[in-house]
Formats: sequence, C-alpha cells, structure tokens
Amino acid sequence: MLKVRGLVPVVGALVVIAAAIALFGFSSTLNPVDALLGRGRAVTVPDVTGRALPRATAEAEESGLVPSSRTAFSLSAPRGTVIGQEPAAGSRARAGDPIELIVSNGANRIEMPDAVGRPATEVTPPLEAAGVPVEISEVVNEAVPKGTVVSQSPAPGVQITGSDVARLEVSAGPENRPVPELLGLSLEGAAFRVGEAGLLLGEVTQVDDPAVLAGAVISATPPQGTVVAKDTPVAVVVSNGPPPVPVPDVTNILEGPATSRLEAAGFVVDVAGRLVAVGDTGSGNVFEQGPAPGTPLRPGQRVTIVVGREPPPPRTTTTTTTTTTVRAPTTTTRGGG
Repeated sequence: MLKVRGLVPVVGALVVIAAAIALFGFSSTLNPVDALLGRGRAVTVPDVTGRALPRATAEAEESGLVPSSRTAFSLSAPRGTVIGQEPAAGSRARAGDPIELIVSNGANRIEMPDAVGRPATEVTPPLEAAGVPVEISEVVNEAVPKGTVVSQSPAPGVQITGSDVARLEVSAGPENRPVPELLGLSLEGAAFRVGEAGLLLGEVTQVDDPAVLAGAVISATPPQGTVVAKDTPVAVVVSNGPPPVPVPDVTNILEGPATSRLEAAGFVVDVAGRLVAVGDTGSGNVFEQGPAPGTPLRPGQRVTIVVGREPPPPRTTTTTTTTTTVRAPTTTTRGGG
C-alpha cells in the first residue's frame, strides 16, 4: 500500500508534463498562455496599397489576417485598387486579427447645382459629400437675405470632381448703419429720417417737458451714432410740452384783464361776443368761458371767452333835397319891311 501511494505523485507529474507538451504543440507562438487564450501567432501586417482588391485580399489572408473592405472616391487611383488599409503596413498583429482595406471607387463626378437664390447650407452638403472642395466668400447685400447664394462658379450643370473647386458668393445681409440724429425733429420728421437710414420707427413715448416744444423728439434708443443692423427699430421719446395747468376763472371781469390772465398762464385766447342792452353793466365783461375754470389744459391750447357787447348805434340817414328851376322860352319878333 505504501508503494502504491508513492506512485501517485509520479503519475501526476507525468500528466502535467504531457499537458505542457500538448500546449506547446498547439501554440504557434510557443507560448502556452497564447494557446490557452486562443491567440494566434504574431504577424507583420503586409503593405497591400496599390494592389487590386482580389490580390490584396489574398495577401492579407496569407499573412493570417481576416480582410474586409469599404470604398472611397479617389482622383488618382484606378477603380478597384486599394488606396488605404488599417492596421498600417509594417505594424504587428496576430493571426486571425481583422484588416480593413479601403478600395478606390474612382473619381466621383457631380453636376454643379443651380445654387443662386438658395441657402448655402442647402447647396454645400452634396458637393462636400462628393469630395468637391467648396470655397465660400461673404458679400454685403441689401436685397438678398443673409446666407443665400448670390453667385457661383462653375455654372449650373457643369460636371465637376474633387480636383475642381466650387466657389460660392453668399450674402452677408445688409450692411450695418448708424442711427441718425433725431433730437428736436417732429415725430413725422424723425420717422422719415429713420426710414431713410434703413431702420424702423419703434415705440413712441410721450412725456411732459416744459423745456422742449410740444411734438419734438427728446431722445432716441439706440442713441444717435449707434451702429445697428438694417430694420432695427428705433424707439423715440416725444415732448408733450409743459404739463397741463388749470384754466383760471375769468368770468365776470372785463375782457382786457381776463385776456391778460389767460395769456399769462400760456393759453391762446379766442373772444366771442354776446349782445346786451345799451347801458347794461355786463357790457365788456366775460359772461362765460370754455373750457370751464379749473379744467387742466396745456399751455398753448385755446380758451374761448364770451364778452358782453352793446349793439352798435343806429346809422343816421341824411335826406338831400334838390330844386330844379325851369325857365320859359323867350319869343323874338322881327319887323317886315
């Protein structure tokens, strides 16, 4: 029994040695770890660029690599020729690793589109996808919206490839312009000048200002000289003139003092008459006024007063009598003889 037990370690050692020999035998790299992990032998990636696809595929497979392919346009390489590979030639890989071959699809030709009047963002993607270089230059244009093509080269319909250049002139939109001087102008004048500058009249705010004539522009936003884009609204503040004041009561006083008091308050006075009897004490006095006393009114507005007037004296008629004298005719007698 002791001898049998002594054989067990020996048999186990022989099994381990046999397994190791088997692993070395199955490993192309003589590394048993590679065999355990299923990794192939190390290989150098061949250079297959410039080869026709079938030949390049065969060379890759001979090196133990697994080839796949995709196409790309090329101006120089014939159709079906490998123009690139991944991994690169000369790099190290293992048998069974993939290699991607990029194959020429030949020169891509595309028809130059009719781009004028269309957004550049709509025109350029097909050209770029075809490998055609696109040069874009921006030009100021008052009429064409920003980003729209205004001219092109080559002309529409011309066949082009990646060796050509598609040139597009694209509108940068209208040129910016300064806000004009508006202070002191009437609202109508300010609106004309704003429009003349290619801008829009924005919000109009009216405020009381005793120092500025009613109807005149006090300020503008953006202020004068600010450079802004076309059609930018310009808000203005317009003076209402002095604030309203209550109309003084001038009834039952003479026309002269009443007029002076109203004019001193800044109002324009209109006088209307009302007939009264001759000798009436109300003659020359203000019977009524409009607007009524205490009504808020802005200086410069009109106040009408009604003043008593005696009727004019009657006109005197003078009668002139004219006397006409008629003389009888005189008779002359001649003697015969």
